[in-house]
Amino acid sequence: MRGYEQSASSWVYDELRQRIVNLIYKPGQEIGIQSLAEDFGVSRSPVRDALLRLGRDRLVDIFPQKGTRVAYLDRDIIMQERFLRAAVETRVLDAYMDRQCTVAQWDMSLSRLQADIVLQQTALSSGDVETFLQYDIDFHVIFYEDAGLERIGKVVQAHTGNEHRARLLNAKDTKENRDCIMAEHQAIMDAIRKKDKAEVKALLEVHLGRLTGQLDYLEKAYPDFFRK
Repeated sequence: MRGYEQSASSWVYDELRQRIVNLIYKPGQEIGIQSLAEDFGVSRSPVRDALLRLGRDRLVDIFPQKGTRVAYLDRDIIMQERFLRAAVETRVLDAYMDRQCTVAQWDMSLSRLQADIVLQQTALSSGDVETFLQYDIDFHVIFYEDAGLERIGKVVQAHTGNEHRARLLNAKDTKENRDCIMAEHQAIMDAIRKKDKAEVKALLEVHLGRLTGQLDYLEKAYPDFFRK
């Protein structure tokens, strides 16, 4: 039974996390253990365990004897998660550009990056912002994978759920924001193709720093989503 509960808890955690980071469950939304248990067709115990994990991720706020709600977006938490991602990804990009590989391996990596950009554009053309952002994530994951650092990439993703929510909110806000992300990805891709490491790093710094400059606007545009 305990093994079942652990398995069910992991499944519920993954499902709830996806709903939260993809803004299906909005910041500040109340979520009850009983209703979630009925929704997922499990007992209350796996749901309770999943919520405790999400609380440690700072994605839900748990109030003993009162209830649970989706955590409001918190500027300080977003900035810390963005700092983590930028610090790690800059080093990962160093490893990616400096790695020893054959011409065929280099070309394959470029093909993967370009194919992902095409998928991003397809998602944007159909108005599917959530899928676009997933391909945005996949674009960056390629750096980790092809540098042999995919485990680090998974760790970063596991600890940047609030940054993901802010990125999605920003991407959903205007077509201009989405087009800008696309243009930056293509510029990074072009610099990689030229093997210009300095330009790649400079472009990545601008790309990863863009959300920071948008937070003031997002807080004003979506005041109900942010912690007061």
